[in-house]
Amino acid sequence: MRLRTSLALLLTAAAGLGGCSLGDDDDKPPLIPGPSSNDTEADEKLGFPSTATKNTIRVGGGDAAADAAGVASAVFPGTSDSTRPTAVVLVDKDDWQAGVTGAALMANPIGAPLLVSDGEELSEVSKDTLERLDPKGSDLSKDAQVIRIGDAPARPDGYKTAVIEGKDPYERAAAIDRFFSAAKGRPSTSVVVASGERAEFAMPAAAWAARSGDSVLLTREDELPPETRKALAEHEKPDIYVLGPADVISEKVVTELKKLGKVVRIEGDTAVETAIEFARFDAGRSDFGWGIEVPGYNFTLANTARPLDAAASAALATKGVFAPLLLTDTADSLPKPLEIYLLSVQPGFEDDPGQAVYNRVWILGDETQVSVATQARLDQVTELIPVQANAP
Repeated sequence: MRLRTSLALLLTAAAGLGGCSLGDDDDKPPLIPGPSSNDTEADEKLGFPSTATKNTIRVGGGDAAADAAGVASAVFPGTSDSTRPTAVVLVDKDDWQAGVTGAALMANPIGAPLLVSDGEELSEVSKDTLERLDPKGSDLSKDAQVIRIGDAPARPDGYKTAVIEGKDPYERAAAIDRFFSAAKGRPSTSVVVASGERAEFAMPAAAWAARSGDSVLLTREDELPPETRKALAEHEKPDIYVLGPADVISEKVVTELKKLGKVVRIEGDTAVETAIEFARFDAGRSDFGWGIEVPGYNFTLANTARPLDAAASAALATKGVFAPLLLTDTADSLPKPLEIYLLSVQPGFEDDPGQAVYNRVWILGDETQVSVATQARLDQVTELIPVQANAP
């Protein structure tokens, strides 16, 4: 009950930032008073520790659409022209593949956050967020304010829209690749190839695509789709990074990919471990890879049970946050490999904590996705701690 109360307050505040007026000045956000000390259940209304702890922030949506709206509001407050996006991408609630591959549109030069459509309708939170963001229109997409991935998302009234079409996720991914390559003026020199069938292994690609602008293309486990093959050929021998182990993307597919570019596999035994390996990975010879093996970073965390939260995470890989997506496969505890990884990059200080670096984790989803107890443990393993120089 505590989480639902705080979430309702947060979503009301997010929806109200620019969608309501105060007096006659439409540019001013509404005043939303907080609970006073004498309010009934004031501690629950404050929302802590579920909303935030000293090292964690929760975007506590009950579904991916709410999470995406919350992240878009955090990254684009929309209170001035400079804090509005040029465009917004709409993906359908049943198309997690679009959320992963469309995340590249969050990168420069378009910089479009992703919102989630419920078929031909926008949920109230997506509708209110779109109205508040009031996208300016991107001259890189013929002044479109809304970019729809496929025919399933709604076409909201009053906005100039563009559509990236394709009959299936593989064709749509290739179309996104062509669209964004045209916007940048060239195809990316690195490409991530992710599973179009196993969402949990593809999810971390979204944050990297948003951070770097590198395209994400999709494959089946044992067959490289012709649309993906053709798209890779247009990149002219790119560096190809295969995300996941051989039981997700087979060696047969890797053999085919080696005809199209240099291939490196990034893998762990599980989706949780694959996401960690991606966060650690650094290609060295290029700008590819997060390379996070020391303290001083933001992270996002989502549950594999909600794959479209990959779309919600995309904007948190840009705009000064630059957070890779880590995964959990249970709400009630931190998976051991994830806990070990976060402890390995836990920040510390010897004398002056003011000179130290800090870690922070953005949590996607409500307590059904990541419990408050798990959040508390995340806070512990990311907090700044004193260390003793030359300790054994």
